[in-house]
Amino acid sequence: MIIKQVTVIVENKEGKLKEVMDILAARNINVEALGMSDTVTRLIVADPVETKHLLEEYGYEVELTDVISVKIPEDKPGALAGMLVRIAEEHINLEYMYSYASGSGLIMYPSDVEKTNELLVEWDA
Repeated sequence: MIIKQVTVIVENKEGKLKEVMDILAARNINVEALGMSDTVTRLIVADPVETKHLLEEYGYEVELTDVISVKIPEDKPGALAGMLVRIAEEHINLEYMYSYASGSGLIMYPSDVEKTNELLVEWDA
């Protein structure tokens, strides 16, 4: 399913990610998933628009991006591999991927979000 991801630029210095988490915690915003690389932090939250505005108020550079949220069946070896084969067969590149904090699924950013969403709606791992 297509969902909105909050992408925030966080200075790559000690304590800076904690500052962002403190801002969100103070507003009772739960981070469901988090991916981080260098200065780019990607968040899945219940209300991405509110989170974007909040972080912008604190001076952060923030954007919203469409990504795919997909559940992977538990205890089914090869389920993720099967999904990735299906995506590769359609010549779709995965730019990045990370998991929910609960381990209940994955967030992915493919080269073609709409087409990937269509594939995964029908996908039965």
